[in-house]
Amino acid sequence: MNYKTWIELDERALTHNIVALKGLLSEGARFCAVLKANAYGHGMIEVARIAARCNVDAFAVDNVDEALSLRAMLPSALILVLGYTLKERYADAINNEIHLTVYEKEQVVALEYAGAEHAKTAFIHLKVETGTARQGVLPEHLYDVLEAVGASSHVALVGVSTHFANIEDTSDTSFANRQFALFQECVGAIQNAGYQPEWIHCSNSAATILYPDTHLTLVRVGIAMYGIWPSDTVEQTVRRYNVLLDLEPALSWKTRVAQVKSLPAGTPISYGLTEVLRKHSRVAVLPVGYWDGFDRGLSSVAEVLVSGIRCKVLGRVCMNMLMVDVSQVPQVEPEQEVVLIGRSGRFVITAEELAERAGTISYEVLTRINPLLPRVVL
Repeated sequence: MNYKTWIELDERALTHNIVALKGLLSEGARFCAVLKANAYGHGMIEVARIAARCNVDAFAVDNVDEALSLRAMLPSALILVLGYTLKERYADAINNEIHLTVYEKEQVVALEYAGAEHAKTAFIHLKVETGTARQGVLPEHLYDVLEAVGASSHVALVGVSTHFANIEDTSDTSFANRQFALFQECVGAIQNAGYQPEWIHCSNSAATILYPDTHLTLVRVGIAMYGIWPSDTVEQTVRRYNVLLDLEPALSWKTRVAQVKSLPAGTPISYGLTEVLRKHSRVAVLPVGYWDGFDRGLSSVAEVLVSGIRCKVLGRVCMNMLMVDVSQVPQVEPEQEVVLIGRSGRFVITAEELAERAGTISYEVLTRINPLLPRVVL
C-alpha cells in the first residue's frame, strides 16, 4: 500500500450488513442504501458498487452532484436526493431521472416549468414535517402542494416521506409514535386526494431494526449499513429481545509512522505547549491531522494502535500531523502501519470510542474523514 494515510473498506463486512438488514424487512418493503456524506465517510462510489451487487432497490444521496456521479455508473437505478436542490439544478435531475425531495408548492411550479421545457417528467417525493423541524411541508399546508401537483402535467408524485427525530431512544417512544401516526394521517390524505405514490418511507436505521410497522414500502438505511449501531440503546434493545442481527464495522482508517525520536522528561509537545512529557519517552510523528478528519478535539485524549499496542496522542492534533507516545512498543520503524480506527492485535479502536473522547457522535467521526483520502476495497 503506497499511501501515507488511507481508508480500507471491508467488502465482506458491508455485504454482511446489507444482507442482514434486508432480512429484517417487512413484506413489501424495499431497501434504500443511504450514501450521502461520501457514504458516511466510507467512499460513495466504492460503497455503491458493493450495494448494487447486493441488489438494493434504491440509493439516496444529499445533492444532485452526488446523484449524477451515481447515475454514471448505475444507469437504471432509483436515485433519490434527500437534501435541498437549487432550482438551477432541476434540469439536471429531470434529464437524468433523479428523484427529488420536495415540500413547497413553489418547488412544484418550478419543476413543472423545467419539465415542460425539456419535455420530460420530474419525479418527486413529498416530504412531510412531522416533528424534526427540518425540511418538510407542514400538514396544514399539504393541500397547497397537492394542488400544485394536480395542476402540473410534468410532475409525478411518486413518493411520500418523513424523518424521525428521536426513534433511537428506545426508553421512550412516545414522540416517535406521534410522528408515525401523523405521517400515516398525511399519507392517507394524499391517497384520498387521488394520489398513489409507490415509495412511502420514514424508516431510518433504528426504525428498520426495531420497528417493522414503520417499514411501509421503503426503508432508508444509513449508519447501520456500515456496521455502526445508531445508538447504544438500539444495540442494547437488540440484545435484550434477541433480534437476529449482528453488525460488522466496514471501515478501517490507517496511517504510517513518519518519524521516531527519543525525548527527555519536560519536553513540551505540539502547538500551545499543552502537554509536557512526564518522563523520557519515544515519540512517533504520524502524517495525519485534522485536515484528514482526525478531530482536534482528540488532542491528548485519543489513542492509536501501533503493533497492537494502544499509544496515546500527545498534545494538540495538527493540521497534517499528530504525535503519539510509542514508549511501550518494542520496535517502531518509519513507514510502519498505524491503526486509527480498526483492529490491530487484540485491540480495536472504534468510531464510537473516538466520538466519545471528542464529545461527539460516530456519524460525525466517520463523515468528516476527508473524502480525498484513498478508499481501498478489500
